[in-house]
Amino acid sequence: MPPLPLHPDVWWADQVGPADWPTVPTGWPALDAALPGQGWPLGSLIECALEPDALPWRLLLPALRAAAAQGPLVLIGLPLEPNVHAWVAQGVTPRRWVRVQTATDQDALWSAEQSLRCPDVALCWVHLRRPSASGMRRLQLAAAAAQRHAALPGAWPAPWVLATYPRSATLPASVAPLRLEASAGDATGVAVHIRKRRGPPLSTPIWLAQPLPLQRLCDPHPASDAEANPDAPSPPVDRLSAPLRLVRA
Repeated sequence: MPPLPLHPDVWWADQVGPADWPTVPTGWPALDAALPGQGWPLGSLIECALEPDALPWRLLLPALRAAAAQGPLVLIGLPLEPNVHAWVAQGVTPRRWVRVQTATDQDALWSAEQSLRCPDVALCWVHLRRPSASGMRRLQLAAAAAQRHAALPGAWPAPWVLATYPRSATLPASVAPLRLEASAGDATGVAVHIRKRRGPPLSTPIWLAQPLPLQRLCDPHPASDAEANPDAPSPPVDRLSAPLRLVRA
């Protein structure tokens, strides 16, 4: 018998569930295929656990470029300062940035809530030192209530809301519909583990082949990851691979 139609809030356990929110492509086909709605959700909280002293620039860069074309990017409490020249080279102009440095997580949450009340904001990225269940609930409610000016064709109807934090501070449970864990990667690419989604859990991470620009210059072999993913962006250098070292001339 054919399967019975299901309510939008219910899905089969072996399938990726439908998304009841608008989405935008991540820029990575393999990641899009694993996410409900085939992309990053808008107007819904995304959590991402990170390794110490690393930010997922290469993972987020395609959507950051798209968000910069939509409106201001609010960066709250990021532990690392964006490389202005590298971001400009990738099409993300600093005129679109609004950087907010906060002393505590409570200040960061308050700043995120206030920024999401602005209908022009395209991205709200907040970094928390010690996330809490109540704080994530506040962000999810603020994301769900946020609306943007979407009168023009192609305009986003809601902002992209991202919360990052150290992997050591990961909560056992959260209201966020999408929870990720991103590695710092190496010279050849980055790995993303989907910890929570509308669908079956993934036991292995998704590998996104994207060499660092320095690796492209040093690798003499023609068969590179760029051939496997020619549409992937050329990212700024966020971390050098371990085998690389500086030597005196």
